[in-house]
Amino acid sequence: MPGTILVVDDELGYREMLQMDLSCRGFRVLTASDGREGLAILERERVDLVITDMKMPKMDGLDFVVALQRMHPEIPVVLMTGYAVEDRVQEALAIKAKTCLRKPFQIAELEAAVGAIL
Repeated sequence: MPGTILVVDDELGYREMLQMDLSCRGFRVLTASDGREGLAILERERVDLVITDMKMPKMDGLDFVVALQRMHPEIPVVLMTGYAVEDRVQEALAIKAKTCLRKPFQIAELEAAVGAIL
């Protein structure tokens, strides 16, 4: 099996789209609607890759990536953003993230990023 991916995004449509696409490619996909929920999942599940949105309620993507780095420095991260938060994206990339996808993106872009990392 290719591995387990955690998708963290407050937008239900993106979570469902990514879960369906990645599951069809053989990945086990877990989902969370915000960073706090994502961290709770990471406490009990083994994950090979995290795909997270940058702008979310309760805990934004950068705070989530910082917490993830402390908990599991070995887990790579792919960021998604639909907003012009370039300074926050650059911070996350400097800390941990492997790449950033700008919403809306083509599913082929995500597949290429996941394939390059895993």
